[in-house]
Amino acid sequence: MISIKNLYPLDFKEQERTRIENDQLLLPVIEEIKSGHNIEGLERFAKAYLGMYLDLDNTIPPHHRVELLANPQLASNIKTGFEAILKRDSFPDAQQIADSIFSEELPVGYVLLAALDLFSDNPRYAVAKLPAKTIIAAICFHYAYKTEIQDTWLNQIMQERPQETAEAFSSFWQQLITHGTDHLPGLHQFIDHRDYDNISREILLPVLKHWRTVRKKLLAKLLQTSIRTTDHTTLLNLCEDALSNWNQAEPARYILWLATTFLLAPDRYEAIIIDYTGRTKEKIVPLIDFIFIVLNDNEHIKPTTQTLATLLRIIAPKVTPQKDRYGQLCDNTRKVMYLFYQLAISEYTDPTAKKMVIERLKQVRVMKLYIPVLEYVTSAYVAPHLTNTATDSIPEFEEFLVQLVNQELIKSRAKRYD
Repeated sequence: MISIKNLYPLDFKEQERTRIENDQLLLPVIEEIKSGHNIEGLERFAKAYLGMYLDLDNTIPPHHRVELLANPQLASNIKTGFEAILKRDSFPDAQQIADSIFSEELPVGYVLLAALDLFSDNPRYAVAKLPAKTIIAAICFHYAYKTEIQDTWLNQIMQERPQETAEAFSSFWQQLITHGTDHLPGLHQFIDHRDYDNISREILLPVLKHWRTVRKKLLAKLLQTSIRTTDHTTLLNLCEDALSNWNQAEPARYILWLATTFLLAPDRYEAIIIDYTGRTKEKIVPLIDFIFIVLNDNEHIKPTTQTLATLLRIIAPKVTPQKDRYGQLCDNTRKVMYLFYQLAISEYTDPTAKKMVIERLKQVRVMKLYIPVLEYVTSAYVAPHLTNTATDSIPEFEEFLVQLVNQELIKSRAKRYD
């Protein structure tokens, strides 16, 4: 076996003084290092392992970085100390770890992260065998303290230990919220990946309930994911409480709560959302953005024809169809057309009643510009059901859009500036 000195001669020479100092300081307490009780002594090596020292080359494998800072006897006992940490039966809880972000870091956190990485391939410390307190602390420390190591064990924990994962994030985030944070580490792991929907179901509603400093774009994603993953009755109750507590004078956020409430209980909130939005663009623009992402993402909510007609009545008149300089439909125009597409394919037990909803929408004065589109929806999607000639195939949105464009049914105007 090639020695560390021969593997990294320059680095070995540069760290000579550090090794001497570490020997003098830690060899007298070697048993404390070996048993894992001397956390402060282990922390410096854990940080080296995790790539946190600027004077150590991070391209050197982590366990070799430890061996550059300690002689063979000390290095061996340091790794034994790391292993001992995994056998501990107590760690700081999630709240304490969250608090440490705003005060003083907890040295055991770095030692635990290093130990998990070092022994990640050891069957004795498989994720399934680690104590719950170790799992919870590891998740919280991973997101609390920045390191240069990719914690490969994290996804395995989230997949194999969902209960502990949910407990860790719930407690960790709630404590961060009490500090007035506008950032919850790890949140995007859940709202961007459906693989963890089973955990999202448990942890997102408390965040929505308590997090008043959430940014509007993130609030939209949280509500979108909650519609997909959580119980709709519980979510509706939460939204109704939010409508009483959030400021109506902040429409960028308030409209998101109201839109979610409307999608979940359209009959009760139709008049309310119409009255609140009026014809105010600062309310309608975030509304159309939110409705678009929800309908695109969510098979768990199926708006009725009447619900879609209400949304079109609110949104469409304020979005005049436009094309960009390249002749393509602008983003908001496409989003409005997507609502018409949803209207076309919406399920209705009685096609005659669906036709009546569309006819009433055509009679709304501000919908005049979109009458050709509504007539196409009736002829292509409703009439075949009335004559029993409909097929089971449902076109994709792009196919629907191509038909509108080819038949020149979208009465657009060129957008001068993109």
